Amino acid sequence: MIEMPTFVAWVEANQAQDFPDAATAWAVYNDRVYRGMRALFADPEVAANRREAAVAEIAAVAFLESAFGAAWVKEKFPLADHRDDLDPWVQQAQQRWDLARRVFEFQSEPWFADFLFYTETNDVASALFEADVLQTLMRMPAGVTRVTASGVKGQSFDVLLNLARIGDVPVEVKYKQDDTPFSEATVRNTVKGAAKQLPRGHVGWLFIHVPTTWVRPGRGDEYHEALYDGLRQTSRVGVVFTAVDKPFHDEEAGKFRHRRFWDLYKDDSASQELWEAALLLRDLLNKGWDFFAPRAPF
Repeated sequence: MIEMPTFVAWVEANQAQDFPDAATAWAVYNDRVYRGMRALFADPEVAANRREAAVAEIAAVAFLESAFGAAWVKEKFPLADHRDDLDPWVQQAQQRWDLARRVFEFQSEPWFADFLFYTETNDVASALFEADVLQTLMRMPAGVTRVTASGVKGQSFDVLLNLARIGDVPVEVKYKQDDTPFSEATVRNTVKGAAKQLPRGHVGWLFIHVPTTWVRPGRGDEYHEALYDGLRQTSRVGVVFTAVDKPFHDEEAGKFRHRRFWDLYKDDSASQELWEAALLLRDLLNKGWDFFAPRAPF
């Protein structure tokens, strides 16, 4: 059995060490978790049977259960361990693993408690995409702060990004459920609603996750036209990042997988500096560079 305590639980159990500050405690905790995982991977039986991925998944689930409780994890991911059929469990198992990574990575952030509450009380897929956006933005040499929801229009965006030479950039995140059919009206209404959540006098970024079923030849032009129509009466959204998980055939594994692709749309309200920052982020994503972003050990 693998034990994977949260940072808060670990600090409580190690109070006698009297760490000078939270940053020092986090550094020690993070190092010990990484060392523990390396020891597990180095076990002769694990290494000989190439079971590193299985061990990492077990550790991820153990950590998620430490954060939310085993009952919550089972309720949110009921098919993740039912592996008789190939397809139904795969997505939930991957989501469970990804969420565990994000929760681990954000533990030292001052907004972690709000993030944990939001994740616990909202749709998992939507919360996970917001977490992915947070981790994506952390790839930038910039300040990233999750904003506590206020319910007030113009003040209820999700993330505040602070970029050098630009300043504060409010960020809104939208997730379209997989069963949402495509229509230009859906796209227009989504971006109009998102723009209202951003503050007046600022030009922000909008991240949208769209269903894989929306992918088809020629759809990109329709989608961009709908974005243009939805944003032409506002200057609050300068760049739209659209995430789509496209299927591809993994010849080596002999199966179909999904890979996330990012589409960028520039509105006329975006300054050249804001657009260049968006292009930098896309470049970091395409190259897989995440020097600044935190990384989980599993």
